[in-house]
Amino acid sequence: MTRLIAGALCIAFLLLPAVQAEGDASQRPDIVFIIVDDLNDWIGCLGGHPDAQSPSIDALAENGMLFSQAYCNAPQCRPSRTSLLYGTYPFNTGTYFNAKFAKETRSLNPTLQQFFMRHGYRVASGGKVFHGNPGNDGDSLLKKPKDPKPPTGKDRFGAGNPPSDGYALDVTDEEMGDYKVAQWASQQWKTVTDKPLFMSVGFYRPHRPLQVPKPWFDQFPVETIRRPAEPEGKDDWDDLSEFAKNLARSHAHKAFHKGLSDHESIVKNGQWDETIQAYHASIAFVDKQIGRFLESLKKNPRGRNTYVMLVSDHGWHLGEKKHWCKGAIWEQTTHVPFIVSGPGIEGGATCLQPASLIDVYPSLVDLAGIEVPEWLDGKSVKPQLDNPDQARGPAITSYGSGNTSVRTERWRYIRYEDGSEELYDHHDDPDEWTNLADRKEFTEIKNSLAESVPEKQHPGLMAQDWFDTFQSSSAESVGRKRRSKSNKAGSTASGK
Repeated sequence: MTRLIAGALCIAFLLLPAVQAEGDASQRPDIVFIIVDDLNDWIGCLGGHPDAQSPSIDALAENGMLFSQAYCNAPQCRPSRTSLLYGTYPFNTGTYFNAKFAKETRSLNPTLQQFFMRHGYRVASGGKVFHGNPGNDGDSLLKKPKDPKPPTGKDRFGAGNPPSDGYALDVTDEEMGDYKVAQWASQQWKTVTDKPLFMSVGFYRPHRPLQVPKPWFDQFPVETIRRPAEPEGKDDWDDLSEFAKNLARSHAHKAFHKGLSDHESIVKNGQWDETIQAYHASIAFVDKQIGRFLESLKKNPRGRNTYVMLVSDHGWHLGEKKHWCKGAIWEQTTHVPFIVSGPGIEGGATCLQPASLIDVYPSLVDLAGIEVPEWLDGKSVKPQLDNPDQARGPAITSYGSGNTSVRTERWRYIRYEDGSEELYDHHDDPDEWTNLADRKEFTEIKNSLAESVPEKQHPGLMAQDWFDTFQSSSAESVGRKRRSKSNKAGSTASGK
């Protein structure tokens, strides 16, 4: 009997924080977290490309604060989202790449959604928020809806290149997955309970395949497309180490290109302009869906204060530095939108201090009025919401153990696992065309930035191991698909 009483008291004690948290939650604000897949800094409010159309995201920035120097913690979907949603750096967990989810990550922290559930929130999570395991956490869930496919089942440009698989679909917006995500999110917003709402909404475009309804392509005639600037009179890779070149060339899609890099393949097949067109169309399409959801937030059935945060999981190259897609630690891959809007936040304000996706978790917790746990690696941006000039530390990005980027407001420093380095001055060289790492006059600056490189890094997978593993598995996967198609064709021909 004594053991039963002791056990009951123990269970009651464990439940007490949750009960207290739920009671304290009655006056807390609603929190809306929007994450967009593969969206780079081409959007209007970040001034990245003059032809980009992103009026909804730009309007959110006009109504809140834009962190114009925000960066991802890993330049691939799974490690970036794992870091963001668990609040831990990749170099602390070993989750560096899409193909590897470190099991120990699950036991470190509750996910962002679990944390808010434990503190009395109703949690709704829909679309692509997590990347694969562990899955979405919440009271109301929506898996990422599927999109229509091109009628031929082939890519837009005919060369079979994953980086350029655009297609102008002959479908309506209503048939697209992101339209359904916005519709679901708007319905969740209308649901009234006695709990505050934490909503995480994941939009899939402009992630590949770059396939959206044809009217969005028509807004960007291919003959008017403007490519990113290139350095004059030099090869942009002339001042890079062989390791840095291999890291860029060995991106995950190399197996599909028969040994060509993404850039070499796209240039060879004449797909540069069409791919930019498809990316523009995908941004414009998803911006419209985000706008539909944001419009629904104007009607507040619960009457609570509401904070909205919008980010992307990482950036995207479209030929800058002879690179495409993600999988690098240069500016275009790491730079992301980061916008916060809500009561007390000055509209149209810009913070130039570095921010990072590692700061999402503590920032949302802080905005909710909940004590920020000490075990989170990031820092809340709430002080900068009050004073955008308040200093912050650099943004750290990892791409495999030993490959680290340190980004301050002015400088980017990169150290690779072979010890080679890069240094760029963004005041004079925003395109990162000139590597200053070997120039003696910048030694002091370089050494100062190098102090921010983590001394201890989870071994995880070294970059070369990851590429070797991925390429062999990709080639095997392609072979299986081809054999499967061949077998099906043979069965059909033989009448089986």
